[in-house]
Parts: sequence; C-alpha cells; structure tokens
Amino acid sequence: MTHQQRVAELYCTHANAIQRYIYRRVNDHALAEDLTSEVFVRVIESLHGYNDRGLPIEAWLYRIAHDRVIDSYRLQTRRPSCPLDESQPDLQAVSAADIEHDAGFAEMLLHLTDEQRQVLALRYRDELTFAEIATHLDRTEGSVKQLNKRGIRQLKAIYRPVISA
Repeated sequence: MTHQQRVAELYCTHANAIQRYIYRRVNDHALAEDLTSEVFVRVIESLHGYNDRGLPIEAWLYRIAHDRVIDSYRLQTRRPSCPLDESQPDLQAVSAADIEHDAGFAEMLLHLTDEQRQVLALRYRDELTFAEIATHLDRTEGSVKQLNKRGIRQLKAIYRPVISA
C-alpha cells in the first residue's frame, strides 16, 4: 500500500470521529473542520516516520488532534477576539437554578476518580463508543466499560434531587 493510499484510508476511516472529538472541545464547527484538516496534514507529513509501538494508530491520531486543540487554545489566548455583531445571548436569561444545577453536578463529579470522569466525559459528552474510548485511553474495552459502570453507580449513589415547593 502506498503512502497516499494509507493516508486516504486513515482519512476515510477516522476523519469524522476526529472531527467530532475536536468539535466537542472547541464548540465551533468551522474551527473543528480546520483543526481536522491540520491533523491529517500532520499525518501526511509524519506517517513515513510513524513508529508502531503496539498501540493502535487511532491513539496516534487522537494525540495529534489533542495537540492541535491545545495549540488552538494557546493561539486564542494570544489573539483575543471580539464578536462582529452585538447579538450576544442575554446572560440574565440564565436562571439561578440552572447555575446551581451545574455547580451541583460539577461537585458530584468530584466524587469520581479521574479515570471515571474521563470515561464519562468521552462517552456522554463526546459521544464516543467504548472501543473508541479504549483506543484513546490505551485501555481495554472491558476496563472502560467497568469505569463507566462504576462512575454511573457512584453518581446514582450521591445524587439527591432538589424538590421545588
């Protein structure tokens, strides 16, 4: 298989998942598309030097994607932007209950291990499959499922719904 065919195969197989992964972190479709393109440019430049260390190549792709996202964050902090229009959402429209709910949920997450939080975020926020998470975290699919199960069980154990009168 030629270098071009290998890159084309990687792109066809993984571009959508990489773009979803990036979008979940930057929350901007155009930026996610740009960063996905940068990921595959990096793949084109580096594939010939890729050293197989027994990890799936997807782990390498996600590492490149992660690095592109971090680079974009750094670039944004150096170049602050301001909106071109004044149609920003009204911050007063957010209710105190919404803020308390988010703060309460964030507090609940502190009771989980780092691994459980990471698996739950990748599974439910980023909508990755257990197989994709296992690849991303360099773990077995079974261990990812166990972390997910234990994290949910822990959240259920500490969840106390607020009943409004």
